Amino acid sequence: MAVSLEDQAYDKIKIAISKGYIQKGSKLKEVSLANSLGMSRATVKGAIKRLVFEGLADFSPNKGASVVNPTLEEIKACFQVRAQLEKMAVSLAVHHLDPRDFHALHHLIEKEKKVFNARELDRYYEINDAIHLLIAKKAANPVLAHYIRELIQKTTIYLILFDPFYQLLEANNTSPDEHEKIVFYLEQKDSVRSEQAMEQHLTNTVSGIDVNRITPDDYLTV
Repeated sequence: MAVSLEDQAYDKIKIAISKGYIQKGSKLKEVSLANSLGMSRATVKGAIKRLVFEGLADFSPNKGASVVNPTLEEIKACFQVRAQLEKMAVSLAVHHLDPRDFHALHHLIEKEKKVFNARELDRYYEINDAIHLLIAKKAANPVLAHYIRELIQKTTIYLILFDPFYQLLEANNTSPDEHEKIVFYLEQKDSVRSEQAMEQHLTNTVSGIDVNRITPDDYLTV
């Protein structure tokens, strides 16, 4: 399938944001971006609208669009609530998960490892989120699943902005092992240890966030 120019612009701007080339809180100037990317202003405008819709950028009628810049306190608050809701989800899901679900979860974890090693940023977060959403769905509580989905979307944005994905490539990514531990306890129908594993996983995730990330040495103005 051919990738549209807007898709290309969206991907390039999103990667530039995630790598710190476009700094948090900075304005997304349509003309400058269009010139840097060699694309039309209309194409870039469409890409920016998608970033605003996702939550990676804020829009003001007077100031235009700019990259979001949440505080560490805001990030921790979101992860704190997410952890409590996902603990509730695993305690309920333990009664509804079947062999097909566990097969799907193990398959997703294997994909998570491969995509991480392949440096596919978007797919990595997509698969990571899918693991958590599958468990939330099996809690058989649509209201709970709805709020977990909203928090996952928001916290994934924080990870894209502050979690050093490209630095993690040089380090030890513990997320797949932590997911495997959660699934193992779910298979054992051990709701207590499942909750503990989920809480520890999200605690580890938020502890890796650095709101004072330094601009890369190869900083570029996009």
